[in-house]
Amino acid sequence: MPAATPSSAPRPFAVIVRRHDDAVVATVSGEVDQSTAPRLREALADVLRERPAVVVVDLRDVDLLASAGLAALIAAHDEAVPEVRLSVVAPATAPAMRSVRVTGLGDLLMVHSTVDAALAAT
Repeated sequence: MPAATPSSAPRPFAVIVRRHDDAVVATVSGEVDQSTAPRLREALADVLRERPAVVVVDLRDVDLLASAGLAALIAAHDEAVPEVRLSVVAPATAPAMRSVRVTGLGDLLMVHSTVDAALAAT
């Protein structure tokens, strides 16, 4: 089997949290699966404990959103509602959006194609 090239290697998993006034943007990258989803769940729980007005979960750089990652988003949604507006950013062609669409999770979550659109939504 040939070695993975840098362009085909998955991005490392990371969650970077940035504050924007009364909003928090959590930018997620890499694969969100059974081994990394607990880290996403913990990062979102930490953010939600602060009770910001808005939390945006940016999934544009997610290469894989497995069922454990979807469960982390559902847990965050359940923790946020109704005091915190939780939005997800995933353009229609993003790998994460395929998982959201197939499971019907888009009916539960507010999904936007850009962070600016998610921050501007009321």
